Amino acid sequence: MTVRLAVVDDSSFVRKAIERVFSADSRIQVVGSASSGEELLTQLDNWRPDVITLDLSMPGMGGLLTLDRIMAVRPTPVLILSTHAGEGAPQTIEALHRGAADFIDKQRYSLLDFDSLREVLAQKVLAVTTNEKALSEPPPQHKPVPREAPDTDADKGRHFEVLLLGASTGGPPAIEFVLSALGSDCPLPVLIVQHMPGGFTTAFAQRLNTHLGLEVREAEHRAPLRPGTVVIAPAGKHLKIRRGPDGLVTILSSRPSTVAHRPSIDELFASAVTTTGASTLAVLMTGMGRDGAATLRDLRVAGAHTIAQDEATSVVWGMPGVAVDLNAAVEVLPLPRIASRLQQLLAEQAGYQSPSN
Repeated sequence: MTVRLAVVDDSSFVRKAIERVFSADSRIQVVGSASSGEELLTQLDNWRPDVITLDLSMPGMGGLLTLDRIMAVRPTPVLILSTHAGEGAPQTIEALHRGAADFIDKQRYSLLDFDSLREVLAQKVLAVTTNEKALSEPPPQHKPVPREAPDTDADKGRHFEVLLLGASTGGPPAIEFVLSALGSDCPLPVLIVQHMPGGFTTAFAQRLNTHLGLEVREAEHRAPLRPGTVVIAPAGKHLKIRRGPDGLVTILSSRPSTVAHRPSIDELFASAVTTTGASTLAVLMTGMGRDGAATLRDLRVAGAHTIAQDEATSVVWGMPGVAVDLNAAVEVLPLPRIASRLQQLLAEQAGYQSPSN
């Protein structure tokens, strides 16, 4: 099936460049291009796009209002064409929380380098419009994992030291949803790896810090981890945990440099296997690829409580889908149930009162 793509950008050069990128790609057809949000909205029913690329800096109603209107009148996966300069990063993060599926930092790709632009655009377009996991290799054979683990006395009396969240495509609003449900007195430090290029993780941390009762900041090297504090892995650095003389601390590192993502969810989860082990709560959420899946399995083997987001509520069921194939998750839950389940698991931690109580 050919994916129908609509392009919205006030730059005719950008519009023509994207059209040229896909002119010889049988998988993706550009069915229309618009120079403004107003023009797109008048053509939505005619073009019937499966996915839309959207510039945020446009005259008239602008990108964010255009996104709001798309989601109101014809909900469609939207990829933001953004920049990390100036107001670009905060606007992009806001767009993700308003329903955009993913974004591309235009400053990372030359519009004259059609091969690299085609690769990243095609990957994201296909990921948000198809079952990305189904396009990968066949899953290994295993016994089906229970979708939801029964409450046990062991769970109710269990003490956790740290909560880890890993996500990629579709992650920012999902992460905010989970953190909002935990409230302002979460008894654990929370460490997050969200795949983002440079310039965007700062804006992501700032937005969460503004909208949540928890303290949220970008991680710093060798900083102590405190209950109720959320740290975001900065773009370009791996986030790991170690046990220091006075408790858990964060470690930032540029190595390994050969992995597909930096920060890598695998690097965070692997550090927890040897540091916090069975006292780890780990959640692998929506996103392309397989980052975090194998190490989520390692955490489960080490006795940690591991959760994977289900297919129905994932924007892209890549990483959590691979985790399910590997039998890495104790539980496979929809996003709302992840939030309530974490509340249950933390219910007997000292001083914690679930916001729903």
